[in-house]
Amino acid sequence: MLLLMALAAPLAAQEAAPEYAEEIRTLLANPTVSSALELAEEHDRWALDLLIELTEIPAPPFMEDVRGERFAELLTELGADSVWTDEEGNVIGLRRGTTGDRAIGFGGHLDTVFPEGTDVTVRQVGDTLFAPGVGDDTRGLVVVLSVLRALEEAGLETEDDLLFVGVVGEEGLGDLRGMKHIYREGGLRPDVWVEVDGGGLSRLVTMGLG
Repeated sequence: MLLLMALAAPLAAQEAAPEYAEEIRTLLANPTVSSALELAEEHDRWALDLLIELTEIPAPPFMEDVRGERFAELLTELGADSVWTDEEGNVIGLRRGTTGDRAIGFGGHLDTVFPEGTDVTVRQVGDTLFAPGVGDDTRGLVVVLSVLRALEEAGLETEDDLLFVGVVGEEGLGDLRGMKHIYREGGLRPDVWVEVDGGGLSRLVTMGLG
């Protein structure tokens, strides 16, 4: 999972940390990892169709329920071992690791910044999709689901538990309520968190305000 993110890191960043570049090369030499990456590419048409489907489910702040229900269905269909919605509305799919000593969270946010009543119909021009929320962060949700599908179809096992999460309340008045719930006392509190958000693949943020 983390490999998919690492491969998107700028070359300059890899050169600045050669030990990570070496780890990536070692992972790429693993046939099962290579298979998962190839499957992710083969799923491109499926991912595009899914991006359109999810984008056209309105999810204004504090109104993520319908999109969350569909996200939960997809987690189940794609092979998560268990799926649930927490008290705040975050939708979580668990893929158990062989040891479960740690948990790695991999998420995108369900809500969009656009208010209720916004037309979220997707328009495609060439290879580009246009619609409110298509990139921020419906695209992130599709990446999360794509990783789960690739891991399952490749039969790639991980030592750590993996949590695939649709997070609520990222935008505006949502005030990061979903992530706050995950990391407060009694929450999931995974050891590592990878959030897919933003408009491109050339930037990797490694820390932020807590």
